Amino acid sequence: MRIDAHQHFWNVGRLHYPVLDPNVFGAWHRDVEPPELEPLLKERGIAGTVVVQAKNGLDETEYLLELSDRHDWIRGVVGWVDLTDRTLAVRQLKRLEKHAKFKGVRHLFMSPQERDWLIRPETVAGLKALAEAGKTFDVSAEFPHHLYHVPEVARQVPDLRIVIDHLAKPPADGEGLERWEADLERASLWPNVCAKVSGLDPHSPHLRAIVDTAFRLFGAERLMFGSDWPVACLSGSYEDVWQAVNDAVSGRTEREKEALFGGTAERFYRLAP
Repeated sequence: MRIDAHQHFWNVGRLHYPVLDPNVFGAWHRDVEPPELEPLLKERGIAGTVVVQAKNGLDETEYLLELSDRHDWIRGVVGWVDLTDRTLAVRQLKRLEKHAKFKGVRHLFMSPQERDWLIRPETVAGLKALAEAGKTFDVSAEFPHHLYHVPEVARQVPDLRIVIDHLAKPPADGEGLERWEADLERASLWPNVCAKVSGLDPHSPHLRAIVDTAFRLFGAERLMFGSDWPVACLSGSYEDVWQAVNDAVSGRTEREKEALFGGTAERFYRLAP
């Protein structure tokens, strides 16, 4: 089963999204919902997706779960709970886990002041509650230090299934790739850490080298494809992203491709067939 393990929806009329700057998103600063994505998936034989939060708030998580009720091909929802308050996080998780498609949590790092958010004692306590609930954690590595902290989180919460979104945003221009590779390698040493081949510039001349590095460090069994649609449309189309990743893995075995384009996501998020 082909899975797009990372995409978004948003309803700007219903919810406020701090990250959606109209000056950046332009024509995409509008409601973006499942009917717009569905034909793009069908064209490529993609049977399901994992929709990921685009704001820190329970209101959006509830909205995404509502969408998943109406569209069977939304196989999983990565939402948000307040991981900085363990008691509150436990209560929110118990409420959300009643929905079978609630699979995990992500927190957007909105400012450099959150550079150490991942390893703060209160966050680690919340992440332990997340692991106890059997849910996953998507790391939105907005800055290099967020990737740097992943091994420490993996060490302190060894039962937590962690996935690094967008391969922690390697520089498309190639500047700083050595540091990125070193930090990614440290994270890959922990067996509870996976990574998403998502959110990458499809026009980067370094894309294949970046993807090859990811395969070398994680292996196909810990990598999953995500389109990052519609954010990806700021630098290309769904087709651009799909084709670029397929070109980057040309020459890989069918087993490796099956893992990347579905198998890893199915296992990691425990998606229903």
